[in-house]
Formats: sequence, C-alpha cells, structure tokens
Amino acid sequence: MLDKDFYTTKELTKILKISKQSVLKRIGRGNIKAVKTGRDYIIFKKDIDLSKLKSDIQQ
Repeated sequence: MLDKDFYTTKELTKILKISKQSVLKRIGRGNIKAVKTGRDYIIFKKDIDLSKLKSDIQQ
C-alpha cells in the first residue's frame, strides 16, 4: 500500500473521532486547510497538525 501524503475527510473523522459534519465545519471555518476534489476534500498531511487539532477538539 502506498504511503499517501494526504488524508480524506473519512480518514480524518476516524483519526479525530468526530463526525464528517464536524470536519466539514472546521474546513469551512478555515480551521482545517483542505482542497476540494469533486464532492469531497483532501487534507495534506503537511498542512495539518493532528496533535494540536486533537487537543482543540477535546477542550
């Protein structure tokens, strides 16, 4: 399996343990930088700090 340099919204929901709607809201607000690909988004790993995002969600 190839090591991708991005996450899909579905992958991010599993990592962050939040709903897809919550991920989409954060993308809409600009909290998560993403690129629209058709009907979905991809989030480049270099553009996201998962540990910071996880701590923001827990607060």
